[in-house]
Amino acid sequence: MKKIIMLAVAMAFSTALVSAQDTKEKAKETAQQAKETTKAAGKKIGREADKAGDKVSKAAKNTKEDVKDGTDKALNKADRKMKKAERKMNNSK
Repeated sequence: MKKIIMLAVAMAFSTALVSAQDTKEKAKETAQQAKETTKAAGKKIGREADKAGDKVSKAAKNTKEDVKDGTDKALNKADRKMKKAERKMNNSK
């Protein structure tokens, strides 16, 4: 009877060890997946930050060009008005 009880205890102990080992492996796999997910998220954040930086740079460049165009137009208009005024002055003499 003692042998049967010892055999049952040994089987229960080995089953517990197998279960613990399985749990350990699952925990390792989960940790590995979490690590990969974190790396992927970090890479995505980096890509999105680069895109945002590119958009800001492009907007700044466009703004600079718009300001330059506006200034050129204003100077051209002022130049035309000055030439017109000079013509009027010359014609009135």
